[in-house]
Amino acid sequence: MLAGFGLVVPISVSGPVAQRLVIREQAPGRRIFRSVPISDDDVVAMTWMHSVDKTPWWEYYSAVDGELVLDCTELALMGAGTPFEAPHTEIDGDMVRLCGLDEHFPAVRWIHSHRVHHRIYLDSELILPTRAIDHHVRTEMIVIGDR
Repeated sequence: MLAGFGLVVPISVSGPVAQRLVIREQAPGRRIFRSVPISDDDVVAMTWMHSVDKTPWWEYYSAVDGELVLDCTELALMGAGTPFEAPHTEIDGDMVRLCGLDEHFPAVRWIHSHRVHHRIYLDSELILPTRAIDHHVRTEMIVIGDR
C-alpha cells in the first residue's frame, strides 16, 4: 500500500477473483439451496431425465467472468430444443455428446422437478440431489463474486 496526502492506494491487485456457484430460488423468494466456491477450471454438470422420453440429459458448464458457459451437452435423443450445430460431436453407445457450444448464460433457470430427477454436480461430486429442493420450485444457478 502507498500512503500519502491522506490516501491509501493498493500497489497492485492480483490473483483470481473468488467466486461461488449459487443455486437458489428465483425472485422474489431467493432462498439459497446451495452455495459453493468455484474456480475457472471446475466443471458444473446439471442432469435430469427427459419428462416424455425418460432418457438422461446432461449439460456441462464452466464459470467464466461471472457467467455459466455451456460447453457440452449429452443426450440420448436428438429433437426439438437440442443444439444441432456443435463443433465436436461424438456418439458413445446410446448417448450423443455435443461439445464446443460456448453458450453464455448469466443464470440457468428451471422449474425443479422430482419427477425428472434434477441434480447438480461439481467436478463429478453431487452437490445438489433431487430432493434438496421442493417439487416445482422456480430455481436458478448463478455465479457470483465471493464476499
